[in-house]
Amino acid sequence: MLANNITPHHSGVTAASRRKITGSVPAVFWMSGLSGSGKSTIAVQFERRMTEEGCAAFMIDGDTVRTGLCKGLGFSAEDRHENLRRIAYLAKAMASAGLTVVVCTISPDKQSRDTAREIISEAADFYEVYVKASVDVCAARDPKGLYKRAFAGEIANFTGVSAPYEIPENADIVLDTTENTADECAEILVNTALENICKPAVLVRSMLDAAMLASAKIMEIYDGKYDVSFKEDASPLTTADTASNEVLTTYFRERYPEYSILTEEESSAADLHGMPERLSNNAGVFILDPLDGTKEFIHRNGEFCVSIGFAAHNRVYAGVIAVPAKRLLYYAAEGHGSYKISFDELPENVFDPANRIHVSDRTDKLVITASRSHGDKQTEALLDLNADRIADTITAGSCLKGCLIAEGTADIHYRFGSFMKEWDTAAMQIICEEAGGIYTDGAGNKVPANRADPVNHGGFIILNHPESALKLPEITK
Repeated sequence: MLANNITPHHSGVTAASRRKITGSVPAVFWMSGLSGSGKSTIAVQFERRMTEEGCAAFMIDGDTVRTGLCKGLGFSAEDRHENLRRIAYLAKAMASAGLTVVVCTISPDKQSRDTAREIISEAADFYEVYVKASVDVCAARDPKGLYKRAFAGEIANFTGVSAPYEIPENADIVLDTTENTADECAEILVNTALENICKPAVLVRSMLDAAMLASAKIMEIYDGKYDVSFKEDASPLTTADTASNEVLTTYFRERYPEYSILTEEESSAADLHGMPERLSNNAGVFILDPLDGTKEFIHRNGEFCVSIGFAAHNRVYAGVIAVPAKRLLYYAAEGHGSYKISFDELPENVFDPANRIHVSDRTDKLVITASRSHGDKQTEALLDLNADRIADTITAGSCLKGCLIAEGTADIHYRFGSFMKEWDTAAMQIICEEAGGIYTDGAGNKVPANRADPVNHGGFIILNHPESALKLPEITK
């Protein structure tokens, strides 16, 4: 009768809105294993490491829950099932709130684990994690002195001794604590969680698709007639810039409502120097230059690009650079390397090692890239001062300069002044770094992403190796 009077009220806040605050995907990592296998030790480190990565994570410990929510439940089969059912609903609620949850509980039988998966999967990704260690190993560790008491008959229904433990046969993740330390197991779990949050392969594939759509639109205009106007800083703006921007922003806003967008064609004084929404979005931000190298587009030399970066927690995680006139794609994701393919060779596995690129091994007789359309006296002075170390100079437009370094055709690039913005360099930065190169500001410092002011004050430097750094002329100091 009472159940008939219950009317659930569901939240009106979307998961995408919560993710902008928490920076986490709703997910539960359900750790199962014998007492003493290392579940809680790993979970504590996982929670700390995920928080350090900027993700909202929370640990639910089986013993701790029994002091409150599940207080009064015993260790009979029925009580164990009820204990785990309650924990599953608690984990579901916390994941629904935008947290990455790790549960550490013995969960001795398949039925209870399957029930937990069924409950949680309605609201979040569920990962069954088997923390592997034999009874003998756990008994030798015996951190709580429980095995000694269980073998003495002082504890009834003790899992692994007087009660069965059904080993997970198809666990999503296996952490063997007899072969790996707690630190190593936590690292495995953190990497899996971060893969789940960003889904780099899926994200990069979407960025590649968007870049090719924008490229097709640009080439339609490139082969015909177009209008040219000029911005306040006297830089040119064509109908191709605005058309590409429309393609990209529409694509990403439809598919990734949780992410913000910083794009050259929608920037303003308020965005440059105010506190735009993107700065408080912990989920991430796409950093777009819809047509990098507008002057090259106008000059019809083919050296213009579509540049798409993705950043979160003030660092660039992924980048795609499309070269429409050459039908080439350069791309990278943090920890997955850098790649080069043609428009016609998009692989099913975007991280196929066959397409991976690397910086050169040269540290002398270097090839330096210079801007085709933006020369300056400081670069000329740099070239003169280091003439004995420079074998060749390649001029190139837009972010192609960084791509040439990433693939090993060139070795270094120095850009002086405050001309470039984040949208010019974000994708190039991660592509060079993942190819083994170094990207810093003009003073040699790491460059943060998604800044309040996206101007690259003081310029930037790209090196294939630290030993390739050049002497700087006095004018730059």
